[in-house]
Amino acid sequence: MMTQLKNTIQPYQFKLQTVALLILAFFAPFAVVSQYQKALPIATSVLTSFIVLCLLILVWFTHLNPSKNVPNELKEPKSWVIWALLVPAVMAVAAATYNLNFILSQEFLQYYQQSMPRRMINGGIYIGLMVMFLLLVGRMTKSDLNLIGKAYLSGIGVLVLFGIWQFLHLSIGYPMPDLQTRSAVHSVQSEVLVNFRLTSLTEEPSFLVPFLMDGLIIGFMLYKRKRSYVWQWLLPVVFVLFFSFSISGYANLLIVGLFALWIVITSRKIPWKKVMAITGASLVPIGLLIWWKWVLVLELLMPIIGRFDVLFDVTNHSRLYMLVYPFVWMFDYSWVNALFGFGPGSYEFLAETKFLAYGSKLSATSNNVFVDLLFEHGLIGGGAFLLAFILFFVHLYKRRNQDVYYQYAVVLWFHLGITSLYRSDFVSPRFWVIVMITILCVELGKRRILGKDKLTHESLRPRKVGVKQ
Repeated sequence: MMTQLKNTIQPYQFKLQTVALLILAFFAPFAVVSQYQKALPIATSVLTSFIVLCLLILVWFTHLNPSKNVPNELKEPKSWVIWALLVPAVMAVAAATYNLNFILSQEFLQYYQQSMPRRMINGGIYIGLMVMFLLLVGRMTKSDLNLIGKAYLSGIGVLVLFGIWQFLHLSIGYPMPDLQTRSAVHSVQSEVLVNFRLTSLTEEPSFLVPFLMDGLIIGFMLYKRKRSYVWQWLLPVVFVLFFSFSISGYANLLIVGLFALWIVITSRKIPWKKVMAITGASLVPIGLLIWWKWVLVLELLMPIIGRFDVLFDVTNHSRLYMLVYPFVWMFDYSWVNALFGFGPGSYEFLAETKFLAYGSKLSATSNNVFVDLLFEHGLIGGGAFLLAFILFFVHLYKRRNQDVYYQYAVVLWFHLGITSLYRSDFVSPRFWVIVMITILCVELGKRRILGKDKLTHESLRPRKVGVKQ
């Protein structure tokens, strides 16, 4: 029966693989939309990811020698992050079990019985997705990168369209459904020219801007005609990004933009002088406009500038508070949790037992991947993940001049690191879609260097002995 199932599915394995990844990529941006997440009894993004995982397992099962390349694929640098998550997670679960004898807290017991199993299931799904992707990436081609990237851009495009619609609604009253998002400007004492922030379908701007930045980078990679990229994609995305008035988004754009510029300058294949000239020429009119209408620009940017007073005040800035104090709280109770963590998803335990400086409860996450993992997996696990993340970045950076795909990969990985500092979760579709696209870029770059870039799905299909094809 299993052989019959395998023979039935085998002719459709590549289509099934593509469809699965397209589903994951397209729906990834909606994981931060509460209406989408609450559409089903369980989180919709988790269910979608589980379905994709099952499809990829089915595809891998139909392969002629499914276990042949498992050891090799899981030893490569692209798997370092997986191991740096999986092994510390197992140790963190053991540490949490041990701590049941020392943390005599109803909240910790509730976390252990409810939140931790949920986090383990979610994390297991995404780690499983990545393992299957690593085992199948050798069969993927440039067309797969284009399709996955375009599916992801399509999902982001929906957010951009709703962002523009929201701008029309908030500025001129154009009818729009009530999305109940945090679109009002806050923490600003001075007069502002625009008293709203674009959130699109998300709850607040910081949820939106990582996807917009993803779209800018991946869009530049996929658009063959860069002029079309500017008019059809860059301008609408930057428009929504600008009126999001997200400090994190602006900083993200500046830092990644400067890093991408450095990649161009140090590149041996890109005419960096021409790029610098175009960049400089585009900045001149912007500078002149700022000089001419300085007061107007100041009022326009007041939703950003007006928040600088409390930006680095740990007692009044809740997100900064949730980033700093876990370094103190992780040493509560015993040395075991300091070294190995409180367990997967244990930031929810903090949310039930710790309070902000002004009395409100914490969120269930610090919104910083590295801080979350430091508390969940301890000094050893958090340090291992950070080290693996940096080492893979160095691995990509050293190869940036070997092929343009490596340049896209290192920029994407750097960008993922930046977004992981302010609004990211490693147990989310977006995090792993970016990882997948980065790894696929590495794979395609490696093939081009070795002269094997002509690989197609047809060339990978099994051939029957004695049959001319």
